[in-house]
Amino acid sequence: MRFSKSVLNYLDSRTYNSLSYSTKKTYKYNLNRISNTKVYGTPMATKMLKRIDFDVCNELYDTWEFEGSTSNANHLARVFSVLMNYYVDREVILRNPMRRVKKRTSEPRSVIWKHEQVMLFLDVAFTNFDWRNIGLIVLMCYEWSQRPVDIRNLTFNNINWKDRFVTIKQTKRGATVELPITDELYPMLEQQFQDWGFQDYVVPHHRASDGAYRPLTVLQMTTLLKEVKATAGLPDDLQVGDLRKTGIVQMIEGQVDHLAIQSVTGHKNVSSLNPYNKFSLKTATNALERRQRE
Repeated sequence: MRFSKSVLNYLDSRTYNSLSYSTKKTYKYNLNRISNTKVYGTPMATKMLKRIDFDVCNELYDTWEFEGSTSNANHLARVFSVLMNYYVDREVILRNPMRRVKKRTSEPRSVIWKHEQVMLFLDVAFTNFDWRNIGLIVLMCYEWSQRPVDIRNLTFNNINWKDRFVTIKQTKRGATVELPITDELYPMLEQQFQDWGFQDYVVPHHRASDGAYRPLTVLQMTTLLKEVKATAGLPDDLQVGDLRKTGIVQMIEGQVDHLAIQSVTGHKNVSSLNPYNKFSLKTATNALERRQRE
């Protein structure tokens, strides 16, 4: 039985339907997110339930944490375990492999990159061919304020070369956004297409086991990120996932209209941007200067 089928069977079960309305809604939403999570280049939905082992679960957890937060990873791991335990109870599988994954303590992240740090990272990354893909991922996450999961899974089919824009369907929110490709980024993507256009992914990894081309794994991204940060002398706590927040905060501080920001971020409600609003000196100065001009 494939994972997608196991989810459907669970959602049709008496156990699931005995839950409260809000719990059912939460479980259904997050099981869909789990199904869409890619592990080693393939969605969880396609994997056989009995072949999901510790390594797959560990990669799942690392992916959720890297592309969201520790809190996000812990929450999805709990929902995943609900499904696994359901099938353990019914003796479909012997054990829940997620139980062996070491969970980390959730701490709210408040880290954002400075523009100078991003530029330094890119300067170093683009000096070494082995670092070019992580450099492109960081650049695109920063330019477009998108999550790394949507950037590392980006394909050349998402790019409109004639009109110079990219179409991204966001994994978490399901929103589809169209974003311009800047004059600085465009030639880099052209070069990437010349080098890698024989396969689908914009930032690929050649998998030695079967010769297939897949998106960079979370572990590969983390390793490359650490190498470049160490070479550039950048703080160790900077993460690729912080670049979306960085871009949003910069747009807010630059007094970009909130509806315009939503067209970039995919947020459905203006109130969803509230966590990114900071009571900073720059924001206060901009507000007071604008009041005086008006």
